[in-house]
Parts: sequence; C-alpha cells; structure tokens
Amino acid sequence: MELNPKAGKFMAMEPISLNSSPADVRLYWTPERKAAAISAIGEGPEFSGLPENAPPPPPATDPKPANLTEMPFSAGGKLFYSMDGKDYVASASIFMRNNMLLTAAHCIQDKKSGNLGENYVFELCYSGESAEDSFTFKTIALRENWYLQKNVKYDYAIAILNKNANVATPLRYSTEDISRKTITSMGYPVAYSGGAQMMFTQGPAIPYYGHWAMFGSKMTGGSSGGAWVLEDKVTAVGLNAYVSTSGKEVLFSGSPRFDDEFVKLYEYALTLI
Repeated sequence: MELNPKAGKFMAMEPISLNSSPADVRLYWTPERKAAAISAIGEGPEFSGLPENAPPPPPATDPKPANLTEMPFSAGGKLFYSMDGKDYVASASIFMRNNMLLTAAHCIQDKKSGNLGENYVFELCYSGESAEDSFTFKTIALRENWYLQKNVKYDYAIAILNKNANVATPLRYSTEDISRKTITSMGYPVAYSGGAQMMFTQGPAIPYYGHWAMFGSKMTGGSSGGAWVLEDKVTAVGLNAYVSTSGKEVLFSGSPRFDDEFVKLYEYALTLI
C-alpha cells in the first residue's frame, strides 16, 4: 500500500501492491490463504483498576452467534488483509454510505512499525466459506496521530470501497455519551468457530481513562474493527480496538470514543469518494 500524505491531520492511502487490480487481489485470497490467516488485536493500556464510581464488572461470558439477516449484523462482515508479509483477519461494517467501511486503524497501519497493509478484501455477512458479496478498497482515511502518537484514541479508520454494497441500512454514528448504556459488540473472534461465524456480546459501556470499556466481553482477536452499536441496532458508538487480559483471563474489550475528532475524519473521508 502506497502512502499519500494529505494536508491537515489526516492521510489517505491507496491500496497499491504487487496485486495491482481488484481482480488480482481477489485471486490472492485463495481458500487456503483465508483459512491460514491469523488475527491481530490492538494493544490497549494496562489494567489500572476500575474507574471511580464504576459498578462491579459483570462476569465474562462467551459471545453468541449473530443472525446475519438482522441489523446491526447484516451491515457487518469479515476483513482479510496482508501486513508485513503475513495474512490477517479482522472485522468491519458498512458505514454511513453503501461504499464506506468502518474498521480499526491497527488493521490498516501497524502501530509499532508504521507499515501499511495491502490485499484488502471485505466479505459482507461472511459465514463459513461464503458471503453475500465481497469488496476491494479504493482508498482509506485515518488519523496521522494514529502512528505518530500511537494513541488508542485514534484507533479507527474509514475505507472507501470500489463498489456499493447492497445494505438497506448502513450503520450511522453518534458522538453521545454512552456511559452505562447497553452496547452490542460484533465481529469474528477466531477463538469461536475459528472465526467462521459472526459473534456478538452485549453489556454496559464504562468510561475508562479516556476510552470506553466493556467488562466481561470476550471479543478477542479477529473481532478488531467490529462495531459497537446502541440498542437501536443502527448507531455505531465505538469499535473493538483492544482487549485487556490478566494471564489467560480476558478482563474487558476497549474502544476509542467517537468524538469531534472522529467526525472530522468522517468529513475528510467524504472528500475521497
């Protein structure tokens, strides 16, 4: 992927690789490559105890299979990409427009090396070896601060697809305070069904040192980029960015806040269509 810096605090990246056409990118992803792809999960802050006045965390529960015919799951899918010579899987959702996609920034640019991904294919409502449709990327927008500051706060990205998805209701976004509100977190954690099925978990969002935390959520590797959605089933208020663990125990999953900075990124992404 070739980096094209733009003015301001944003940058756009056009996915240019050895596989230079969308058709070649699709050919890259053989069934064997998809099956062998590994998951990546963002690195969040170390657990520093519960915030003041936070309620006791709920017990950890396993995610449940999602019904892909219902919102918000019908707007979601599985993301395949390559980075630093390895093949990865993650999660994403059709967002705001039928040719826009919401995912995590660490699925686009490596947080440590700054290297960019390539061979992006999004498979809408992926289930096993099938999907409703597949999409390649035209370009991707994210914050420059993501790599320069290595800040979880900016761990989100918006991709422009090469064609429109047939989704009746793309997810929209809200910058509202979601403290104590019930959130649905969705994605493809590889610890469940090998990542072959979309899963979800639900729980209250808790403010956590500038981010959002969902305690008891086991949305681990493979679910990165999967949306956090309000009870109206259409409003995204976050996404799976990292998990906090203690030994082998998952404590919570975390999300950046969707704030005015997120709105600016969305407005910038509109200029790339």
